[in-house]
Amino acid sequence: MFRPEQFAGYDRSTILFSPDGRIIQVEYARKAMQRGTISIGIASKDGITLLGRRKLDVLMLPNKKIFQIDDHIGAVFSGYSADGRSLISFARERAQIYRFVYGEPIDIEYLGQEIADLMHTYTQFGGARPFGCGLVLGGVDLMGPKVIYVDPGGAIMRWLAGAIGYNKERAEKFLRDVAKSNGGTFDIDIKEGIIIGLAALLVASPPDIKPSEIELGYIKRGETFTIKTADDPEMQPLLEEAKKRASEWVKKTGEETIEEETGEEGMV
Repeated sequence: MFRPEQFAGYDRSTILFSPDGRIIQVEYARKAMQRGTISIGIASKDGITLLGRRKLDVLMLPNKKIFQIDDHIGAVFSGYSADGRSLISFARERAQIYRFVYGEPIDIEYLGQEIADLMHTYTQFGGARPFGCGLVLGGVDLMGPKVIYVDPGGAIMRWLAGAIGYNKERAEKFLRDVAKSNGGTFDIDIKEGIIIGLAALLVASPPDIKPSEIELGYIKRGETFTIKTADDPEMQPLLEEAKKRASEWVKKTGEETIEEETGEEGMV
């Protein structure tokens, strides 16, 4: 973690660049995003899969991690939950306005741009702070399956697969190895996408993670967005296969066991 004293006040505002061309408050927002629980998005040739780890406690009901935006779109975020919920509400509103005005489902990249414009606005004015979370949108529109990542600074990019949140580097290392083994592509069906996503989440999580902690949303071309947890009977065979692949990858790479992250109120 960089030290605030390095920047001589440049970290106190979103409208000041540091001498080396950085907006420090945006970098702090990215740090907040990476303290949230892991979130993963994977685009398959016939659909998409979003996955995330939920926080569980014996005194609380589990929090939501995957959200439905419209019939054809879902979302997952990592970072401050209040900021994430605000973006989810904005995305739902924009999707319904588009459907009302044009009589058709919203394009996923267009929705991603709308969210990115909002997030970028909060980096341009004094007295405001960036959103302390990153958002991953996924769905199927007229152009096919799409997974879109929106950064706290308002940058937007389209993914074949990716991760945000705690231990995202480990999950992405696994996903890169999968892509390399497939000739550098993710030309897979949605069932394989779910297995790969579950395996990536497992390698980025402590070994004692429970199936009920894993929430996933998926949509296949021509169907609607569905949300389930990994303890659902339909997901059990896929979870077992994912555990096998995660274990094989850890043994092959010699990666160390993951330690539990420090819990913090408001982080999801």
